[in-house]
Amino acid sequence: MAVCADPPSNPTLLKAAAQIALDLSLPFLARPLIRGIEMLVVVTPNRLELRVVGGDRQIRGGRPLFVNTCARDTTSPAGRRVKQPIAKAIGLKRVQDDCGRPPTVIDATAGWGMDSLLLTSLGCHVLAVERHKVLYTLLQDGILRAKTQQPKTFANLTLVHADAQTIFHRVGQCNAGLTPDLSHRIPAFGQPDVVYLDPMFPPRRGKGAETKTMRVLRRLVGNDDDASAMFNAALSVPRRRIVVKRPLRAKPITQLEPTVTHNGKSMRYDVYVV
Repeated sequence: MAVCADPPSNPTLLKAAAQIALDLSLPFLARPLIRGIEMLVVVTPNRLELRVVGGDRQIRGGRPLFVNTCARDTTSPAGRRVKQPIAKAIGLKRVQDDCGRPPTVIDATAGWGMDSLLLTSLGCHVLAVERHKVLYTLLQDGILRAKTQQPKTFANLTLVHADAQTIFHRVGQCNAGLTPDLSHRIPAFGQPDVVYLDPMFPPRRGKGAETKTMRVLRRLVGNDDDASAMFNAALSVPRRRIVVKRPLRAKPITQLEPTVTHNGKSMRYDVYVV
């Protein structure tokens, strides 16, 4: 993996790409060469992109990937309705506004950020946690674009680069030992209403196989083999409920019986209420 700018003739983009490469500890390419490279983090005039230029033929080539803030409907009445499964699982009775205390949610596995963006648009205060540095950087760019387009809607979305289990343990210990970059952001989530887990789904094959976006995500972060450990760590957090997103027919990630389950068309939300 390496970092470059497109077009490479733009000095501003080159400077930004060099800084990102330094932050990610990745090679910086003054020109987008692809020999020996599987993925490129590319700085463009409009956004940060991930381009698959080598490796697995199933994901190589095609359109670049980026945090698409328009992939989930966060503006229309249909997109912001509280009767959709994820809103029911979170426990929303209505779309939150300036009245009353908004629900606080720790999205422990932010990924491409789609659920964090949606929950924020429904009025929740969301702490999005992502541990993979490249994915975090792409998500940071997407959230910045979202806040530029809809500053009021996404003002309550906070992104941190950390391992969720570390966050859970520290929140459970009243924020003891937080690093300076987290300490001023975590206290608002010291007693979250919801801990939301969306671990990597089991790989699908044949009809209904994974999209390129999900295959690339799996290539980056793996299979989340510590999902059960993450759930157990979430139990240490003072919270009202844990919500786990799963494929419709997949096994639960824990032996505990869900309090209630909300089904969608292809996935479900297992809710564990305190």
